Amino acid sequence: MTRYLANSVVSCRDEGLDGALLFNPDQDGVVLINPTGQLIWDILILPRTVDEITNLLAEKLNITDASVVAKDVDAFLKALQPDYIMVDED
Repeated sequence: MTRYLANSVVSCRDEGLDGALLFNPDQDGVVLINPTGQLIWDILILPRTVDEITNLLAEKLNITDASVVAKDVDAFLKALQPDYIMVDED
């Protein structure tokens, strides 16, 4: 089963209504993520499957149909791999 986890070397700085900045010192890279991305990032403190991430995000956003956020979760994970999000395959 594939689980995703925030890269432990990446720091996250809250930017208020704009979301957050992620800094990866290994890549010397910075990424700005929107508030929804910041919620996903917070979920990734623990290893999670795509379904777990999607359901937790839907819950945080008070969305009853988790499939509404599934595309956002998928796009976020793909955009930040491998430098910001680690993948654990078991």
